[in-house]
Amino acid sequence: MLAVSCTEPVEPAVLAKAEKLAVQLNLPVELPENSYSSRAGSSKRYRLLLRVSSKGLELIKLDDPKLSGAVRVDFTAGHAAYRRKQQKKELLVRAVSGKGGKGGASLNVIDATGGLGRDSFLLAAAGHRVHIFERQPVIAALLADGLARAAAHPETAEISRRIRLTVGDAVPALEVMQETGAGEKGEDCEGGEGVDVVYLDPMFPERRKSALVKKELQLLQLLAHLDSSPEKLLESALEAATRRVVVKRPMKAPFLTDLSPSHSLSGKTVRFDVYLGCLLSRNKEYSG
Repeated sequence: MLAVSCTEPVEPAVLAKAEKLAVQLNLPVELPENSYSSRAGSSKRYRLLLRVSSKGLELIKLDDPKLSGAVRVDFTAGHAAYRRKQQKKELLVRAVSGKGGKGGASLNVIDATGGLGRDSFLLAAAGHRVHIFERQPVIAALLADGLARAAAHPETAEISRRIRLTVGDAVPALEVMQETGAGEKGEDCEGGEGVDVVYLDPMFPERRKSALVKKELQLLQLLAHLDSSPEKLLESALEAATRRVVVKRPMKAPFLTDLSPSHSLSGKTVRFDVYLGCLLSRNKEYSG
C-alpha cells in the first residue's frame, strides 16, 4: 500500500535520507522511475508514496485523481503562518490558556492526538510547552519533518524549541503521570505540578461521513485508525491534567462520551469543550 520514494533527478543525499526513513518505518523504497512517473502502473503496486525531496517530506496518493497533490507539514508559511500571527484571536488558545487567553503563565500541554501538529504549533506560538503524541508512524514522520524545518527557520526556531514529539499512544503515558502523582490536582482544580492541560482532537466516525471532508484528512484517514476508545482517552486525560482538558469537536457533534464539559467555546464549524481537571473525580464521587 505504501512505499518511500524521492524526487527526480535522484540526488545521493535525498536517496540516502529516503533509504534511512524506509528502514525506520519498515517500508520498501520505490525509485522514481518505478513509481509515480507512471501513475497508472504504480497504482497497482502502491496507493501512497512518502516522497523525500530537498524541500521536505510529503505524502501523495497515486490511484485517485480527486486526491491528487501532496500533503506536507510547513509551519513557516501559508495558513500556519497566518494562524501563528493571529494566535491571540484563536479559540483554541483561549480554551487552553484559560482566563480569556490573555497573558498568563506558560503551560505544560499534552496534545494526545497530534496529527499534523498545526494546533500544537499554534499553542507553542502562544508560549506554551507542548508534548505531542502521534501513534501513526508515517504521520509522525511528516510532523517531525515539518518541525525540523521550522527549527531551521528564523521566524519559527524559538517556537519549535517548545515542542517535543513522541511516536506512540498517549494513554499509557497519561496513566503513568496519574499514577506517579504528576497529574495530582489541587482543590480548586487549577493547581498542581506536571501536566497542566491535555488537548484532544479525536478522529471519530461522525467526522468522516461528509463528501466535503478535506483532501488532507482523507489521505490521513488511509493511514490512521479510528480512536477506538474515546472513553479511555478522555478518562486518562481528565485524570492526568491539573488544570483542564480541551476537546475539539465538530460544532453539531455530541459531547465526547456524552460527558458534559464545564463550558464550551464555539466557532462557526468547531467548538472547544473545556473540562476542569477535577471533573472526572467529582463524577466518580457522585456515581460511587
